[in-house]
Amino acid sequence: MKLIAIKPIYVDGSVRTEGVEFETLEQHGRELINKGYASQVSEGDPAEPQPEGDKPKSKAKSK
Repeated sequence: MKLIAIKPIYVDGSVRTEGVEFETLEQHGRELINKGYASQVSEGDPAEPQPEGDKPKSKAKSK
């Protein structure tokens, strides 16, 4: 399960600070989310870089 730390937490032998993405087991991840220490990374999360070709095109017309 991919998570992003909300508060500093100790995971797998190191401290994960706010905003750091990390991976852990499913049950451990659910516990961290319930306690407010982390949030789950979603597929369309802006924290993940997108390739240049996937940017949405503007529909505004210029005069």
